[in-house]
Amino acid sequence: MDLLEHQGKALFARHGIPVPYGTLWPNRPDWDGGYVLKAQMATGKRGKRGAIQFADSIAAVEEMAPRLTDLTLDGQRCKGVYVEQRLDIAREIYLAIALDRDRKSLVILASPNGGVDIEETSSGELLRLPIDPLVGLREYHVRAAVKHLDLSATLEVPVAEALTSLYALVVAEDATLAEINPLVLTVSGEVYAADAKVTLDNNAAFRREALEQMQQDSADDRSPFETGVASAGATGIEINTGGEIMAVVSGAGLMMATLDLLSERGLSVRGVVDLGGSVLAGGEALGRVFEAVSDANPLITFFNAYLHTALCDELARMLVEAQKIAPLRGRVVIRLKGRNSESGRAMLTEQGFEVFEDLSAAIEAVTHYKGRS
Repeated sequence: MDLLEHQGKALFARHGIPVPYGTLWPNRPDWDGGYVLKAQMATGKRGKRGAIQFADSIAAVEEMAPRLTDLTLDGQRCKGVYVEQRLDIAREIYLAIALDRDRKSLVILASPNGGVDIEETSSGELLRLPIDPLVGLREYHVRAAVKHLDLSATLEVPVAEALTSLYALVVAEDATLAEINPLVLTVSGEVYAADAKVTLDNNAAFRREALEQMQQDSADDRSPFETGVASAGATGIEINTGGEIMAVVSGAGLMMATLDLLSERGLSVRGVVDLGGSVLAGGEALGRVFEAVSDANPLITFFNAYLHTALCDELARMLVEAQKIAPLRGRVVIRLKGRNSESGRAMLTEQGFEVFEDLSAAIEAVTHYKGRS
C-alpha cells in the first residue's frame, strides 16, 4: 500500500522526523513565506510533470490549487493538494530504508545527491547497506551512512537522528519502504524531509484501524494494472503507459537492477511487478498477475527470477499453469537461475518461452525485437 505524501509525512512527524509545515487544501496555510503546492497522487516525477507548483502569496495559492485538483497523471487522479512551507535549500540528499527480499533484510539506501534525478545516480554514489534482522540497526550502520553522505560536522547528528527514526518507523509501521527524497539541508543548517514515500505491508493492515483506513483512502490511486497485480499478493508499479516492456522480477533488489539494465539499453518499460510472496503462492495467484500484465498489452514480458531458497522447477510449473489460466500476449523472455534451474528452464522451453540462465543474454534478447536494431 503506497501512502500519499501527506500521509507519509504524518508518519514521519509521529516518529520524530522533521517535516515542513503543511496542510491539505482548502485549509489555509497559517505560516508566512513561500508555499509549495503538491498534487497528492502515488506517482513519480511530479515536479517534472507539473504536479508541484510554487506560490509567493495566499492569493496565488487560491488561484493555483483548483487547477492541480483537476490533474491526472498515469491514469491517477489527484487526491488532494498539499500546501507546504517553502524551504531555503542549501543541499538535497537521499535517504531510505527498504525491504530487500533477496537478502531477507532491510537495507539502508543513501546518496549524497538527492532530488528529482535520483534514478540517474551512479551505482558508486548510492550506498546499499544491509541490516541483519537478528541484529537490527546499530550505531556503526548509522556512522557508515552518515560518512557516505559527506556532511558537515553540524549536520551529522540531525541526519543520523533522521535515519534512526526512519528505521524505527519501518519496524513499527510494518513498512516495506520509507524514502526521503530529498532530505533537505537548509541554508540555516536545519534538516527536513521535503518529500515522503512510504509503502506499508498490506498483510499488516489488520493490526491497526488507522492503517486499514489509509488502505481504503489510497486504493483509488492505483491504476487498473496496479490493482490487478495487488489482488495476487504482488506489487505492481506503472511507469510509462506508452512503454513496450513489462518486467516481472522475483524480488525488490532484483527489480532495481533489472530496471537499470533495461534503461541502459534505451528500452521503454511499461511497468514492473515484484512477485514477492506470490512466487510460491501457486499458479492461480500467478495467473492473476499474468492477467494484469496481459491487459496492459506489452510487446514483451521479461521475467527475471534468481531464486536462492525457492526451487526453480516449482516456479516453472507455476508459470506454465498461469499461462494456461491467463495467456500472456507477445513475446515472453525468461531468465531463470537458482536451485533446479536446469530442469525448470527445460520445462519452460517446451512451452515455447524464450529461456535463459545468463542475464546478459536475456537482456540482449529483449533488446532485439521487431522495430529495433
